[in-house]
Amino acid sequence: MNSRQLHLLSAGYLLLPNLVFFYYWFNTIVACIAIPLLLLVYAYQVRTLPIGQSIRRKDVSIVAAFALFITLISGVSGLCHQTFDYWAHNTKHYDLFVHDWPLKMPERGPNVSYYFGYYVVPGLVSKITHQLSESAIFIWTYLGFFLGLFWIYLILNRKIVLVLLALTIGDTAHVLKTFFAKFSVHFYDYQDFGVEIWSNFENLLWVPNQSIPSFIMAGMLVFALKYRQDVEDSFFAIVLSFWWAVFPALTMSLLMVIIVIRNFILSHYRRNWYTFILKLVVPALIVLPPLFYFSSHQQVPISGFIWTFREDHVNTFKEFATNIGLNLFLFFLARRYLSQYSQILPDYLFNTILVLILFFSLYRMGKVNDFLFRGPMPYLVIIGSYLFEPLSILTKPIRIVKEVPGKSQFITICLLLVFSSCFIAIGRIIRAVRVNQLTAYYFPKNVTFTPVPYNAYPNTYLVLKERWTLREANQYLGKSDSIYEQYLASKK
Repeated sequence: MNSRQLHLLSAGYLLLPNLVFFYYWFNTIVACIAIPLLLLVYAYQVRTLPIGQSIRRKDVSIVAAFALFITLISGVSGLCHQTFDYWAHNTKHYDLFVHDWPLKMPERGPNVSYYFGYYVVPGLVSKITHQLSESAIFIWTYLGFFLGLFWIYLILNRKIVLVLLALTIGDTAHVLKTFFAKFSVHFYDYQDFGVEIWSNFENLLWVPNQSIPSFIMAGMLVFALKYRQDVEDSFFAIVLSFWWAVFPALTMSLLMVIIVIRNFILSHYRRNWYTFILKLVVPALIVLPPLFYFSSHQQVPISGFIWTFREDHVNTFKEFATNIGLNLFLFFLARRYLSQYSQILPDYLFNTILVLILFFSLYRMGKVNDFLFRGPMPYLVIIGSYLFEPLSILTKPIRIVKEVPGKSQFITICLLLVFSSCFIAIGRIIRAVRVNQLTAYYFPKNVTFTPVPYNAYPNTYLVLKERWTLREANQYLGKSDSIYEQYLASKK
């Protein structure tokens, strides 16, 4: 096996739900144009991708075992502790199983507007087998984590422990807040929405549907940068991810635009326009129908600059400084110091991401600020890769801390703070080991665990209405006079 085959498997994994999406959710004309174009771009990658790095059987075994571990603790199929969001995840699986596609609400109303990429393949298997298939859900999730984590594994020179640590990047503020809260010290007052980022490890416990494409998109991009391959080959995966995770796909699209423009300028405005069309233009055209689909919400999400929703601007600044400012400052200093051990990855991309996260954090989108929670997920994969790649080339990574000059112990503290984010992940792992079906079965007096049911609600609208809010439920509904509904939607 080699990295070329990994790329094709990853793109194929993301592609399959998109083929289902265009077939069921769009009318015949759109489907007959989009599906051949998707297959054309995929065939072009089959023909042109370089062989790349070789992958040993040992590597496959290591990543397979690690992906199984991640899938288990994520809560998929209810084997271990599940976060609150599984009420929505499981109801979507049930919704797709029992109802005809495309989903409509009400029954004869417009198509619902949601990114079902993660759910449709298990849903298709369930429809074929005439039973909701938990095994299909588990295997599909496991395969996604396997492919996504493999990219990070290759970037970090096949050091699986560093892969786990890279996923925890972003939780430093959470660690500090938890620690000081034990002494009744609070940095700010919590409000109705957060101005903060979560690590990818924390997010995979809540949104595995968005973690998987984030790992694949970011992993492909950084791998291409590290091994001097064409980063534009990863754009197809970004386009395919819109049906999986809108916010991460949007942020990665913006990053890709910046990279393409920069490279075009540095090449003195010379390029192969044939490859430009097949690698960038055609995929960009394919994403237009899904964008019209996602814009067909009956009610738009809450959005605006964060200070327009808060009266206490001092408290908002404290929250911003704690959760965003501190993280970005630590990332910058850690990268500046660690880059002396490895300069394979270009600094401009890392610094660009820090600036983008800074600007994204000023704008709220979604009731709980979903855009800031989910949008930077692939960025944090890239940041984690940048920070741990220098450690991955050393036989004794601890020497990096030991070699800090005596007058620069401030750097040591910064590095330790960055790496302290792993404590949140350790706590989540311990929770999964303690709270699961096995411990609940053998130690019923000490452990209470009941997996979230799939059929607790007849459809996704009702679970959002009952367990979240009416506004969030209404955002799920489609709009009958939208461009998508009038000109693009399937009339099945």
